[in-house]
Amino acid sequence: MNAADNARVCGSLQWVTGRLFELLGGWVERVDEPADAIWLAALSRRLGSHVAAFAEIMPDAVLLTNECAVVPASPALVEAFGELADTSDPVGVAAALTGRLTRECGAVLNECVPHADGSLQRAVEFLMIDLASADTKEFKSVAKVDEIFPMVAPVV
Repeated sequence: MNAADNARVCGSLQWVTGRLFELLGGWVERVDEPADAIWLAALSRRLGSHVAAFAEIMPDAVLLTNECAVVPASPALVEAFGELADTSDPVGVAAALTGRLTRECGAVLNECVPHADGSLQRAVEFLMIDLASADTKEFKSVAKVDEIFPMVAPVV
């Protein structure tokens, strides 16, 4: 992965973890089951901590100014997340979104070169650990989530 790809991936991960932090946190009061509320709140809090982690490892080279933006991987992602905000199944959508993000993080790790992308690689690995520890809900396909791609900026 080159430095520009690293910056774009880092910025898109910072954006998506921040947006998921907001979405899941907003859904806590909308679920009836206390266990579901706790699951959403804990996962939201974990995702929020990753926003700071990705901000810290963002490259700061002057030549990468355009790539160092905290933006979604695609403009359609903003719209899709907006539509998902009013879901009637917050837990199902959260499980589907975290499953999707886990798969995309795996693809990022495949592109990382340890000697050049070590910081990003470690941050993504820690994110995947938190996503895996939250993987206690039954995954079911959610059509709107299936339409979202990508959540993380692709390596070009």
